[in-house]
Amino acid sequence: MRELIKKLPHKSGIPDFEELMLLESIRAVTRLWRQGETLHGFAFVDEFNNLWFETDRVYQTDPIGGKIVAWGVQCMEKRNAATGRADALDCLCRGDDLQRMAMLERNGFVRQNVRTLRYARSLDETIAAHPLPPGFSIRPVEGEVEVESLVALHRAAFGTDNLTVERRRAIMLAPQYDPALDFVIAAPGGDRCAFCICAIDVENERVGYTDPIGVDPRYQNIGLGKAVVNAGMQALKLRGVTRVELGTSSDNTAMQRLAETLGFVLISESLWFSKSVD
Repeated sequence: MRELIKKLPHKSGIPDFEELMLLESIRAVTRLWRQGETLHGFAFVDEFNNLWFETDRVYQTDPIGGKIVAWGVQCMEKRNAATGRADALDCLCRGDDLQRMAMLERNGFVRQNVRTLRYARSLDETIAAHPLPPGFSIRPVEGEVEVESLVALHRAAFGTDNLTVERRRAIMLAPQYDPALDFVIAAPGGDRCAFCICAIDVENERVGYTDPIGVDPRYQNIGLGKAVVNAGMQALKLRGVTRVELGTSSDNTAMQRLAETLGFVLISESLWFSKSVD
């Protein structure tokens, strides 16, 4: 299925697409629209009730968009019936994708206030030094033996249980994953207290990514976020990367300040839409 999806005439804009396709739980809720071996579109609803999809056609003139939304609603109806909840179906849309926005609104989606922000900076510019506090150390992760500890750190940093061991393993099995670019900071006592998973774009090796980033609340405000992202940028630059990007939510003002402090500038935003499912 992954190979068929890759035959769409453009790169998927779905975040962490390769990682998600490694998860059986995601493949089980993925629907393809095709004629023979010609793929016209695909969609899935993730565990957070987000509808993700791509098509090879224009949304304004082709009914496939409406079919995808109807299928997503059916998925949510089944999920709500099983859980006894009344969760809505959510969808992310690039801020400049007017066709997709119009399609979503025609099919009952309502724009929300929260946005996903994208930042970037050039590595041709000087990377300012952000040394670690005394006694702290930074290193690449040691592989799957650390998975459970890394999941615990991620959950502490973000205050959620969204990341699972299965998802963290999928990150480490994705084609673009490089263990030498997966950084963790250890406190003097050995506690893992900050992380940054870096990657290089599979289609453009001059573009790199320095997210997700997280710091355990017990160790915040002592410069660990700056230090771990700085280490990531230095490592990516050594690999020939000339531009790095990261993303965050419009609600995460701390991450926005960190990005701006490190020389990143806002380059784009994506909008969230929600559709009630009764």
